[in-house]
Amino acid sequence: MPKFLHGVERSPPVRAVLITARAVGVHLDVRSVDIIDKMENKSEGYLKMNPAHTVPTLDDDGFYLWESRAIMAYLVSRYAKDDQLYPKDVKQRATVDTILHFDNGSLWSSITRYFLPQFFKKQCPVAEDAEAIKDKLTTLERILSDSPFLAEIGRASCRERV
Repeated sequence: MPKFLHGVERSPPVRAVLITARAVGVHLDVRSVDIIDKMENKSEGYLKMNPAHTVPTLDDDGFYLWESRAIMAYLVSRYAKDDQLYPKDVKQRATVDTILHFDNGSLWSSITRYFLPQFFKKQCPVAEDAEAIKDKLTTLERILSDSPFLAEIGRASCRERV
């Protein structure tokens, strides 16, 4: 049964899902969603799949899932041949989840708060938002200071697997 990923293919969250799908050997048929001119993500049909009207949204044989990190965790949990990308060990998985939540709740949110008004509303950047990004990137540098991996779990890196 085909699996569909609804979204804007150039967006980083959609790209992250596609990279994850490739790493676990799953083909996703990408369905483009026009979120700017046509606002297709706010149509009745889309809202039935995803009440938050965000992209991406996964349709896995009628099972709908949204939020890129949740989709990535689902794809690996369901389709990976082993647990190298998303460990079953609770502490190792918590390490991965910490980075996923840091990315979503801190890093990505500060990036979108800074850039989206510039892209979509042609507004000038806000200095406080630029400082927030610098702060999150400093945190990222601290995490990477001892290891080339964000979540060192003693497993093969994605680069080695893809």
